[in-house]
Amino acid sequence: MPTISPGRAARPRLNPSILATVAACAPLAGAAFATSPAVAAEPRSAAVDAGPVTQPQAEEPNGASASDARSAEPAAAPAAAAPVDSPRRAALEPVDELSVFDEPPRRLRQLGLMFDLGTMGGGMMSLVYRPVQWLRVHGGAGTNGASPGLRMGAVVAPWQDSGWSFSLDGGHFFPGDVNGLFAAFAGSDYDDSHLLEHFDYDFATLQLGWEIERGDLMFFARGGVGLLWTRLPSDDLGRISNLSSFVDPEDGSVRALLPSLSLGIIGFL
Repeated sequence: MPTISPGRAARPRLNPSILATVAACAPLAGAAFATSPAVAAEPRSAAVDAGPVTQPQAEEPNGASASDARSAEPAAAPAAAAPVDSPRRAALEPVDELSVFDEPPRRLRQLGLMFDLGTMGGGMMSLVYRPVQWLRVHGGAGTNGASPGLRMGAVVAPWQDSGWSFSLDGGHFFPGDVNGLFAAFAGSDYDDSHLLEHFDYDFATLQLGWEIERGDLMFFARGGVGLLWTRLPSDDLGRISNLSSFVDPEDGSVRALLPSLSLGIIGFL
C-alpha cells in the first residue's frame, strides 16, 4: 500500500497503456485531418461567404487612401473616352487639322502702292486697297508731262488662276501747255497752237489686262480704249481753218475715242 508523505498532495497516475495508445493514434489523426476534403474545403467556403478580405490601406501623402484613388480611376476612364463615341461618328466628322506638310493659308495683303505709265493717264502713283482677292480699288495723282492730274479706278479679277482682269479708270488733268506733247508725235513740222497752251481734259479708260503676282509684287499690262473729252474756247475757233473731226465747231467740245495702253507694278505692304 502506498504511503503519503506528510505536507505534499498525492498526484494521480495515468495508466501507461492509455498513454501508449494516444501516442500511437496522434500521427494518424493529423494525417487524416490534413487530407480530408470536407475539412480542407471548409476554410475556402468560409472565405467566399465572408467576402473579399480587406487589406490595410496605405495612407497617401495628402491624406487620401489608396482605395479612394482606385475608386476614382473608373470614373475618370469614361470621361477620357467620351469624345469618340463610335468609329462611325469619328469617320463622319471632318478633320480640320492641317498636315505638317501642307502650307498654311497665305494672308491677303490689302494695302499697296502702284506706279504705272499709260497713254491716257501719263505717269501715276496710286494707293491700292484690296478688300477681297478678286477686287482692287485705287486712287492717286500724277502728270501727263504738261500738267498734274488725278485718277481713280477699280480692277476686277474674276479668274484668279488665269491672271486676266478688267479695269475701269477715270480722271482729270488740269490746264497745261500740251503743245510739246503734240510736237513729240507730229515731229518738227508741228506748229504750236495757242488753243493747247491751257488745255485741260477728262478721260475714262476700259481695259483688259493680264497680271502676275509673286510674293508682295504684282506686275500687269493692259490694253483697251479710252475716251477723252474737253471744251475749247469758242472765241478762237473762227481763227482755225481746219478743225479736227473730234472738235464740234459750234460749241468747241472735243470728244475722242482713242486706244489706251498701260504698264505698271504694285507693291503690297
